[in-house]
Amino acid sequence: MYGLIGKNISHSFSKEIHNSFGNKQYELINTDNIKTIFESNIYQGFNVTMPYKNDVIQYIDELDEIAMITNSVNTVIKKDDKYLGFNTDYYGFVVLVKYNHLNISEKDILILGNGSVSNTVVIALKQMNANRIVRLGRELKDNDNDYLSNYDKYINFDIIINTTPVGMYPNNNDNLLVDLEAFKKLEVVIDLIYNPLRTKLLIKAESLSIKAVNGFYMLVIQAKKAHELFFGVELPLNVANKVYKKLLKKLYNLVFIGLPLSGKSKYAKLFEDKLSKKMYDTDKEIENVINMSISDYFQINSEEEFRMIETEIIKLVFKNHNCIISTGGGAIKKSLNIELLKQNGIIIFLNKDPYQIAKKNIKGRPLIKKSEDIIKIAEERMPL
Repeated sequence: MYGLIGKNISHSFSKEIHNSFGNKQYELINTDNIKTIFESNIYQGFNVTMPYKNDVIQYIDELDEIAMITNSVNTVIKKDDKYLGFNTDYYGFVVLVKYNHLNISEKDILILGNGSVSNTVVIALKQMNANRIVRLGRELKDNDNDYLSNYDKYINFDIIINTTPVGMYPNNNDNLLVDLEAFKKLEVVIDLIYNPLRTKLLIKAESLSIKAVNGFYMLVIQAKKAHELFFGVELPLNVANKVYKKLLKKLYNLVFIGLPLSGKSKYAKLFEDKLSKKMYDTDKEIENVINMSISDYFQINSEEEFRMIETEIIKLVFKNHNCIISTGGGAIKKSLNIELLKQNGIIIFLNKDPYQIAKKNIKGRPLIKKSEDIIKIAEERMPL
């Protein structure tokens, strides 16, 4: 048996990754007591995630060099009645940097967090010839540490790396630890979180035209190294890359936006059938909640009240993966809606000519009483 040991790990993609590598005996193992895992004597190998990467060391007979230096173990194998501990996060991070063609040499790097994962990142960055490395935490643990509240002392740094769980599922909307707009020289933001696929931090970086890199590729690559340790084999990098791309394609939601009658529901349905992704039509979800048609709702309520319900519906679906989401035409009027949908979604704009839409016989649209209304709506919404 093999698996991932941790707390609250139902959101993890590790099972799918290892299954894709051919390990069908890999499971997610939630536990409050890691000692029982060692006492059970049924696991030939397992991965370790938060909060046990340090705690697990007391039960291990031998550590590899990186695990010893970082005081962090994320992979354990049993060999000759001994437990051997490894740190494959190091390998995953190094390959992540190479895969994204990131230049670390001579860069000043700010790390958010000073826990076990940050130890691993620091060792890797030093070996890549980083210039200055500072870790920010809520408390100080080492000489290269400073308080998170002092981040404005480092606004001339080149790269930010988040190693904290801030913004991780299910707390996707945690407040950002730093204000990215203050960093005028920032080139890259790396967030080692992989669920959601784009954290608020990365979405903010993208909005500022800063290169944004998430942790999903690192997760796959550290799993590749763990798989090799489990079975004493070499897994080609191109195999891991194919697994990465296939899973990423599956995990991303496809989110359709566009003017009313641009075909959002139609294309969402077509893609649902073709890609086997679950479909959500936010207008239909709203009607299920209000227990009436949207047209009837607008007879007695304002558009502002409707938009509030729309946002609540989006909050219910945006954390999901492998979905098709058809939005209402006015969903883009509220920037929060798009920011949420971007976390796990690729936004697809159906750019239909409003003058072609205006030629249709439009019925049942509370905000469109005559053909000219669609032109007015287009003037307001197309820039958004």
